[in-house]
Amino acid sequence: MTTLYWDCSAGIAGNMAVASLLDLGVDPELLRKELAKLPFPEGKLVLHTRDIMKNGIRAKYFNTEDDEKPVHAPHPGVNGHTHCHDQQQDHDHAHDHTHCHEPGHAHAHDHAHDHGHDHPHDHKHDYDRGHDHIHDQTHDHKHGHSHAGEAPERGFREVRALIEAAGYRAGVTERALACFRALAGAEAEVHGATPDTVHFHEVGARDSIADIVGTAICLEELGVTAVHVSPVHVGRGFVRCCHGRMPVPAPATALLLRGYEMFSIPEVEGELTTPTGAALLQGLGAKNGMPAGFVAQKVGTGAGSREFPIPNILRAFLGEGRRGAMPGICEDEVVMLETNLDNATGELLGYAAERLWEIGVLDVTMSPLTMKKGRPGIALRVLTPPDLADQALALLFAELPTLGIRRQTVRRAVLHRESAEMKTSFGTVAVKNVTDPDGTVRCVPEYESLRRLAIETGTPLRDLMARMVKKISEAV
Repeated sequence: MTTLYWDCSAGIAGNMAVASLLDLGVDPELLRKELAKLPFPEGKLVLHTRDIMKNGIRAKYFNTEDDEKPVHAPHPGVNGHTHCHDQQQDHDHAHDHTHCHEPGHAHAHDHAHDHGHDHPHDHKHDYDRGHDHIHDQTHDHKHGHSHAGEAPERGFREVRALIEAAGYRAGVTERALACFRALAGAEAEVHGATPDTVHFHEVGARDSIADIVGTAICLEELGVTAVHVSPVHVGRGFVRCCHGRMPVPAPATALLLRGYEMFSIPEVEGELTTPTGAALLQGLGAKNGMPAGFVAQKVGTGAGSREFPIPNILRAFLGEGRRGAMPGICEDEVVMLETNLDNATGELLGYAAERLWEIGVLDVTMSPLTMKKGRPGIALRVLTPPDLADQALALLFAELPTLGIRRQTVRRAVLHRESAEMKTSFGTVAVKNVTDPDGTVRCVPEYESLRRLAIETGTPLRDLMARMVKKISEAV
C-alpha cells in the first residue's frame, strides 16, 4: 500500500499540495501535458514551477500564469488576494493558497477573495502579487482570478463537464470530482443553497481547477492508495470578504475540516488552510494521523507564497503504510467496543450479534463473567472498521440495555490474504490464499462456500472438508 502523509504544520492550500507532490518526483512536463487536456474556453493554461527558499528550507513552488501576472494595481488596504493569500502569498506566487481563491470560491466566497485579509501581515508582497485576483476577485468576485479577460462563472456541473471532457484516467477523474463535490456541499451549506446551484467563483477559475486536478494527476502518477494527514494548522484572525470580516478558518473551510484535528498558534496570524486545501483533504478521504508502521521513502516539500515566523511549507511523506516487520504481516487499526451485561436475554444478545454482522463488523464475541453482587453476566466485544464504529455503537445502545460502552482504537497484525476460487469435482469453492510470516502461501477454504455446497449436493460437510484438505495438499 503506497501511502502519502501530509504534514500540515503550516496549513494546506491547493498549489502547495501540487508543489509537494511534484517535489516527490512527478515530472512537471507530464503535469503540464495532462492539465492541457482541460478544454478551458479562456485559452491555454500556463504553469510555473521553480525551487525557492522558505526560512532556509528549499521547497518546490507551483502556480499558474493566471495567478502570477498582475492585472490590476492592488487596492489599498487589501491584502491582495483576499484571504487566501493570506496564507500564502509571497508575492509572486500568487497562488499559493490557491485555494484561496479558490475558496473564495465557491463560496462565493466571498471570502476568499476579498479577503485580503486584513491581517497585519499583509506583507508587502502581498501586494505584489496583487493579485490578480485581487482584483478580479476582489472585485466582484465573480470570476476567479485574474485572467486577462473575464473568466466564466462555473458551478459544479460546469467544472464536472470540463474534467470529464479531458478524458483522464478513472482515478484522476474520481478524485478530482470528489474534491469539488465536497467543496460544493460545504459552500451550499454556508449559503443555504444546494450543491448544484452554488457557483464556484474563485474555485471555478482555472488556477483553482488546476490545483485540484493537478493534485489528482500527481497522486495517480505516484500510485498513492491512501492519504493521511497531521493535525491541520488553520491560522488565526479574520479575513475580509463580501459579507464583511470572517473569522479564520473561513466558513466553508471550517465545514470541510469537520473530523480533522485543527490547531493555531499565536505567533502566526492569517489564513493558513484555504477552502481548496480543506476540500482536498475531505475529497481524498484523508485519515487523521500517521498510519501504523509507516515507513517513509521520499519527502517532498511544497512552498506557500507568504512569509511567516514559521516555514510556510507543506511536507509530503511517501512510503509504505500498515506494514509489519515480517513478510506477509500487515498492520492496521480497528475500533473495539466492549460492554458488560447482566440484564440482557439470550434472544436480545443473539439478535444484536446478527445485526452487527449484517452491517459489516469484523468480529463479535461473548464471554461469561461474574458481575457485582455475584450476578452472572456476559462480556460483549465487537471489532469493527473505524468507519462503521459509530453505526455499531448506535446499534448496541438501541438494541441492548447497556448504559455504557467502552470504545478504543487498537492496532492489530493480520496476515495478508487474497480471495480466489478453486474448481473441484463437487463444485467451485471460494478460498483465501494466506501468506504466512515465512513467505509461504497456504490455501484456506471458505466455510460458507463449503456449507452451501454441502446443502446443495447433500454431502456431509465433514466429508467435503476432508476432500478439500486432500485436494489442497495434492495441489501443493
